[in-house]
Amino acid sequence: MKTAEALVRMVDEFGFCFAFTGESAYPIPAAFDHLDTRSDGRKWEWMWGWKDELAEKKRLYYGKLLVKKPTFVSMKMLPIFYATFGRGGDADDHLEDVRAGRLSEIARRIIEFLAVNGETQTKRMRSALGITSQDGRADYSKAIEELQRLMYVARVRAVGEGREDYNYTYDLFVHRYPETVRAAERASSADAMTTLLAHLLALSGGVTERQVTKLFDWSEDRLAHAARRLEMKKGLVRADGLLVLPTLG
Repeated sequence: MKTAEALVRMVDEFGFCFAFTGESAYPIPAAFDHLDTRSDGRKWEWMWGWKDELAEKKRLYYGKLLVKKPTFVSMKMLPIFYATFGRGGDADDHLEDVRAGRLSEIARRIIEFLAVNGETQTKRMRSALGITSQDGRADYSKAIEELQRLMYVARVRAVGEGREDYNYTYDLFVHRYPETVRAAERASSADAMTTLLAHLLALSGGVTERQVTKLFDWSEDRLAHAARRLEMKKGLVRADGLLVLPTLG
């Protein structure tokens, strides 16, 4: 793979993968492993531009999604990820996660700021929210990661030149991907989780329950329910402590 079009085809085929290097603890494909060059410098040069260009054009999704690592998701698979949260895309969806402690106060403020102001550059949003200290910036970055992982906020485009000026604009996920939110309405969260687990098994062959809960940030109860449903559909078997494709079990 040495072109942006080839990257789109690869992500479409995989459904999702790590955007750069892999993670040895998780059997997920990594884009770097499929680049047709031995030069690490060229790999970074290619991928650094493609991730922004293709995501801005909605050819693929890019954000910190799986285990807080940069992740590519195909546009076809994106509604399945969103549907796992069981949200309707309403303006007050985030309040339950705030009350449950899954979202920080800064995350709440970011959501409510973007709901009013729309797509905003990182530096401008931090300034508007009064975040100026080093600790505040760290909390802001952590909140942005939380919001990407829970698919409340999405990156839109890269702006600025050079290390000091380079940053992203963000918008609410429901504003950036309304077609994805509409498509997600056709699947229940239980169906979406079962589909996502089945797809993970197709990619990996077999995984531990811990790998799944960490990868998708699911509770043990939610995973158990999805695994039982997939097992009843004969989409997985259990072997040596693993969830495995039936053809391999």
